[in-house]
Amino acid sequence: MNQIKVPNYTASERQTLFHTTLADEALYGGAAGGGKTAALVAEAVTIALEYPGIPVDIFRRTIPELKGTIIPEIYRQCGQYIEAGHMTYHGQDRKFQLKNGSTINLNYCDTDNDIYRYQGREIPCLFIDELTQFPQPWFEYLKTRNRTSNPDWPVIVRAATNPGGGGHGWVKNYFIDEAPAEKIYTDTETRLTRVFIPAKVSDHPIQKFKDDYTQKLQGITDEQLRKALLDGDWDVFAGQVFKEWRRDKHTVEPFTIPDHWLRWMGYDHGYNSYAAALWFAKDPQEDRTYIYRELYLTEHTVDQIAAQIKLLDAYENLSIRYADPAIWKGAGNQNTGETTADMFHKAGINFQPANNDRLAGKAAWHDMLSPHKDGKPKLQIFSSCIELIRTLPSLPYDLHRVEDVDTKAEDHLYDAGRYALVNPRKEPPKINKARPTRLKMHL
Repeated sequence: MNQIKVPNYTASERQTLFHTTLADEALYGGAAGGGKTAALVAEAVTIALEYPGIPVDIFRRTIPELKGTIIPEIYRQCGQYIEAGHMTYHGQDRKFQLKNGSTINLNYCDTDNDIYRYQGREIPCLFIDELTQFPQPWFEYLKTRNRTSNPDWPVIVRAATNPGGGGHGWVKNYFIDEAPAEKIYTDTETRLTRVFIPAKVSDHPIQKFKDDYTQKLQGITDEQLRKALLDGDWDVFAGQVFKEWRRDKHTVEPFTIPDHWLRWMGYDHGYNSYAAALWFAKDPQEDRTYIYRELYLTEHTVDQIAAQIKLLDAYENLSIRYADPAIWKGAGNQNTGETTADMFHKAGINFQPANNDRLAGKAAWHDMLSPHKDGKPKLQIFSSCIELIRTLPSLPYDLHRVEDVDTKAEDHLYDAGRYALVNPRKEPPKINKARPTRLKMHL
């Protein structure tokens, strides 16, 4: 990228890093007020100016968000170009037309079907503002459009966001957890490179905005929220459901579960999304519960999932396996009419329908994450349960059902857990099975 040449924009140090990175994919943002939308717009306009005829596409989740943020920012930065007739806005098509033939297209994805508006499109320069509002499948689909037949045009992905939102978990995992900030990471599968450029309110280019906004944020009484908005902390964020979460308190190194401890399982079924299972054990002496194993699979059949479950908990005397009551409804097999529960039964895995009260399940999670009488949490998670540790603290609230978890977030293991936690457990029948030494390790 050459130097940014937008009339009413001066890049800060962090914004300059974002503009000059050589990574194929770059994410800019973190704290509130870091000038992320301004940086995204400035780069998009610069590319449109530098490469005649190129289409540049900017995405927000909804049309009102485009009208409320992106369009005003383009007018703010490029007012001189617009007044001089070098850029013209076509409201019906939601695009800016440049005299050199380039276009800046303003797009939205509000539902699953909206992404197919862009089927067949070439989008060499893909820009997404507030990336955490986008489910990962939408992002992955849009990236399949990230191509061009013109060898002289750049092919890049640029995004900006704050922590939080339904996609917080996958964005954190994809852009932030893989490598230190500002260090370019190479994906071993795609060979594409990506980088995260963090920003704070202090990186905003307008001094008065920085001063006023910083003062406003410092007045927030919620310490976690203040830290998230000021520092861009991705472990705590606005809208986080489980603010109780502390990795150092809620995770423990794996140990051998005593045979006499009560054990049970929760399961959330999925194929295109995820099939998720969690195994629980309770220490009767300390009255503490442990999640000691997880299963997280996508695009696996019932028979394949059942085989994995049987392998993992062989020779374990489970009290009960709970599952979403939905697997007893409808035909899991269109040819035979069997339900998914029937198919699991045939494969040797029996479930009991769980109480599916969402708020009761959420309350059970809150209760178990809270401190016990000894100061330690009532629930601790084996460090080997990496997917649960990744997704649970990243869950946001639903914007429309403000007391519930956002179901568009990566909530599959959370659901498996609430099925297990909100339902009663009972002692299993006594059995005598020889336990092979090789299965003593609880994975």
